[in-house]
Amino acid sequence: MRIRPVPPRPAAEEAPDEGTVIRLSGLGRVFDSDPPVHALRDVHLEVMKGEHVSIVGPSGSGKSTLLNTLGLLDRPTSGSYWLDGVLTNDLGDRERTALRGSRIGFVFQSFHLLPYRTVDENVMLAETYRAPRPGRGRRTRAERARDALTRVGLAHRCGFLPGRLSGGERQRVAIARALMGEPAMLLCDEPTGNLDSENTESVLGLFDELQAQGMTLLVITHDDAVSGRASRRVRIRDGRLTQESA
Repeated sequence: MRIRPVPPRPAAEEAPDEGTVIRLSGLGRVFDSDPPVHALRDVHLEVMKGEHVSIVGPSGSGKSTLLNTLGLLDRPTSGSYWLDGVLTNDLGDRERTALRGSRIGFVFQSFHLLPYRTVDENVMLAETYRAPRPGRGRRTRAERARDALTRVGLAHRCGFLPGRLSGGERQRVAIARALMGEPAMLLCDEPTGNLDSENTESVLGLFDELQAQGMTLLVITHDDAVSGRASRRVRIRDGRLTQESA
């Protein structure tokens, strides 16, 4: 049986200030193979509250590994990852799951909506496996789902099944679901990959509105046009990040 090595503890460092949602310091991820695969190499990145940051790069550049690391689905081999003031390196699986559920809203290329559930029921499903917060129990779930749909401009679609919506509207429902937990950031993986140009513009316009409301967005994409809407763009190649102007 192969035993997975324990990542080394990062050197003691001062916690970021409360305005920093993400801090990656010297982050590395090496996959155990022959030869070893260095998927991420000495990655440094800070994302501040209210920023819209895009990470763009071709297939095989390390985007998926970075996404999984940021989403607390994988652990770095080296370096440190702070999320909303919490150093994640030493957290156990349950702590990582709780932090992921309370601080990260995920938006994917595929909408992952249940076709036999209404749009408001799909939004409420975001809290099915999450421990309720004080004042945010089941009694208020339906009202909060409607508020989330209102926030993304779809209050008039409550009660509709996803099959009656356009692609852009379905992605907006998925974004409303991600907003249910009041996350510190939205982590978006190719969020317009299944959309035509009109619906892409609609979703990007929504991202602009959410940023104006103070939401932090981190969008991983291969599309330069999508990344160009961000306030800051970072390019990834061969596991290394390079800062660019938007």
